[in-house]
Amino acid sequence: MRDEQTWIDESFQAAKTSVYIDPIGVGAGPFTVDAEHRKQARAVAAERVALAGARLANLLNAALK
Repeated sequence: MRDEQTWIDESFQAAKTSVYIDPIGVGAGPFTVDAEHRKQARAVAAERVALAGARLANLLNAALK
């Protein structure tokens, strides 16, 4: 898959469903984020970074053939 907008949309959807959930609410806050929420946010971020790295590697390999 090489559609960058799709990649952006996937990350945004992951953030909306896994990170920007309770205790994060509508408005300016302040919000109290607990350890479990931080753990979930880090897991989503790590997954997205790993996927981005793999996609970048595929793009570079294809470009350098």
